[in-house]
Amino acid sequence: MDDIELAKYPGLHLRGSTYYVRKRVPVDLTHIEKREQIRLSLDTSDKRVAIRRYPAKLAEIERTFTVLRAALQSQGHAEGALAAGKLDKLTRHEIEAIVSAWWEKRSRHRQPHLSAYDSPEELLAELEAETAALRIPDLVADPIGHATDQLLVEAGHRAQARKLGRGQTQVRYPVVDRASEQYVYLRQLVRRALEQELALARDYVTQRSDAPHDPIFNRGGLGGAHEGLGRQQAHTVEEWVAQYRAEREALLGEESTGRKYGLLFRVVREVLGAQTPVQSISRTHCVEVFNFLKALPPNVTKLKRYKGLTLTEAVAVAKAGGAKGLAANTVGSYMQGLSAMLRWAQDAEWGVRASAKGLVETRRNEVQRRGFTPDELTKLFAALTAYRQEQPTKFWVPALAAFTGARAGEICQLRSEDVIDVGGVTCLNLSEFDARGERVEDKRLKTAASERILPLHPALISAGFLDFVERQGNQARLFPDLMPGPKLNYSHEFSKWFGRYKKGLGFTERSLVFHSFRHGFKDACALAEIGDETTRALGGWATINQASRYGNLVTCFAPQWLAR
Repeated sequence: MDDIELAKYPGLHLRGSTYYVRKRVPVDLTHIEKREQIRLSLDTSDKRVAIRRYPAKLAEIERTFTVLRAALQSQGHAEGALAAGKLDKLTRHEIEAIVSAWWEKRSRHRQPHLSAYDSPEELLAELEAETAALRIPDLVADPIGHATDQLLVEAGHRAQARKLGRGQTQVRYPVVDRASEQYVYLRQLVRRALEQELALARDYVTQRSDAPHDPIFNRGGLGGAHEGLGRQQAHTVEEWVAQYRAEREALLGEESTGRKYGLLFRVVREVLGAQTPVQSISRTHCVEVFNFLKALPPNVTKLKRYKGLTLTEAVAVAKAGGAKGLAANTVGSYMQGLSAMLRWAQDAEWGVRASAKGLVETRRNEVQRRGFTPDELTKLFAALTAYRQEQPTKFWVPALAAFTGARAGEICQLRSEDVIDVGGVTCLNLSEFDARGERVEDKRLKTAASERILPLHPALISAGFLDFVERQGNQARLFPDLMPGPKLNYSHEFSKWFGRYKKGLGFTERSLVFHSFRHGFKDACALAEIGDETTRALGGWATINQASRYGNLVTCFAPQWLAR
């Protein structure tokens, strides 16, 4: 077969009197497939037969690659990174988990056999010599470096035989950057483990308990600088999460706890390690949680592409696809949650000293919201009028928002009894309590200042709002067609509908949202020269600084919007 014909069948070649097909191992698989290429015999010396068999054999090689990729994907993040020789991709806690697993397999070193020595003193002298060797790691004989390298090989890190002159040793060594931060930390952990191992071996021989406390390798130790911590119960991250969750659920409910902390609990377990002692949590660990949250893709628990993945694997998939991480405000909210968890552990006297203070970022707003202009309001309500009879909720919720400045959530949860008369003035009673003073379970206000009584503008009365209320009869809720959303707020679906509706009318600016009614109310109060204190009371703003963030003095009320 000449070269031109060979070019039509890549990898097909004649070796001796037999045809073969070969293909190089793809770069992404070289760390788990040691061969540089895969070669399969076509079992023929006939060119035409070889060409006929060529596609099937090539497909067989591709199937081999597919199986290898499936095996790689089935590995966890840490195992995959080690197999790829990418120690730098591991977190400190993943490294700690690897060393802990190695430590558990070495229990025999902590309970040496005395029968191999003439006397206990001989064994103790050997242990002292090994301890001294750990203190001089710069010598040619480096027990820490040797143990670190062999740990990596045993853990599945990419390795190769070391060359000695023209030959090779039978011992495999990891292909790793020994100057990297991760390798240096790994080496530090191995040194601690070996020192603890020797100390525990001495205790085993002498029947004493002098080995110092170590949060990873000897949580029950009573000696050394950590003597005080050693006497405390060694609580794990898993216990921390479980007890904090249970207490918060008892106080604030499962829904609130799951919504605010559900994802954070998963992050804490995965980044810190479920079995990590809480006493060992440091500022560095808080920074790792912070950075992990920033890289975490939005809706990681909902999107199908992340189903079945650990959060670490989801982050890797998101980065590979160019997906952005969580918004700064969301990260800040979770970090506030972490701070609350740390304070709880400190109050419980669990030996936690770490703080996440200063790690909360606040995102700068990308859009400055504004109120609707009079022309925009005229256009909006001219269209909404079509809903007044058949779907009155879609008309009256925006109307109430425009004339009261109330939030969507405050309006959508209103009950018929919340429309009250105060000295001959029709008002809305925005409260979490009913007329008898009993708390209403499905009503929530944003802040304490949000509880207020709002007089209704005459334009609302003239437009027939009281007739609408009367038609509701004995309905407990003023807008019974609104159902609670995921956070048990009745405004969830309505807000989504309003967003789509306004865009359909041509209001596509990101600065115009349902909350623009609230901004417009602030503008109208300013134009009407209503005092700032009264304005803040009407709007339910917590402070003058909060109120000052609303309004741009472009909106005023025009009652003709709501003409009958």
